[in-house]
Amino acid sequence: MTERLHSAEKALVAERGSVGTAAVQFDLTQDFPASLGRLWTALGSADYVERKYRSLGSTSLRILKLIASAELIEVVLDRRAPVAREKLPVWARVLSGREQAMHQHTRWRRAGVARVDAEFDIALLNLPVSARGLGSVVELSPGHTRVSLHFDVTSTAPAFKSSLARLFAQQVKDALQADHAFTLDYLRAS
Repeated sequence: MTERLHSAEKALVAERGSVGTAAVQFDLTQDFPASLGRLWTALGSADYVERKYRSLGSTSLRILKLIASAELIEVVLDRRAPVAREKLPVWARVLSGREQAMHQHTRWRRAGVARVDAEFDIALLNLPVSARGLGSVVELSPGHTRVSLHFDVTSTAPAFKSSLARLFAQQVKDALQADHAFTLDYLRAS
């Protein structure tokens, strides 16, 4: 089910002229019943990365880079996933095609014993829309870690740029919620 971006999530649409960009912003907080160390181990595992993106519906997955050290986890990948066309407005069905091709670059950097800084860059390869997320992962107490992220989603499409940015922002948010559910299950099973 698709949720709307709510004002409480700081949804903002800003159109900057007919040749500019449209931007949508949202914040997301997710809690994990795990220590930061346990979450770090999962995030840096090739098994976790592959299984997660397959569970998110990827039909093609190419991991271009996977670095996992005590200080940095970096994942660069290209993936394809079917488009849930029935959930899209009519205008978006024309633009979307049947499959989305995406490029993703994620970085997790240790910023202390109980804190990690996070960066996400996600771009659709067939449409002029992208998302950039910045945030942190903080161990609030033993066995309780919180991820807090702020996303800026932008589109430079000549037409429908605000609508496209809103639609992609919702898609990113939905994917992050599915990612969260997968990670909770992965942590329980490991």
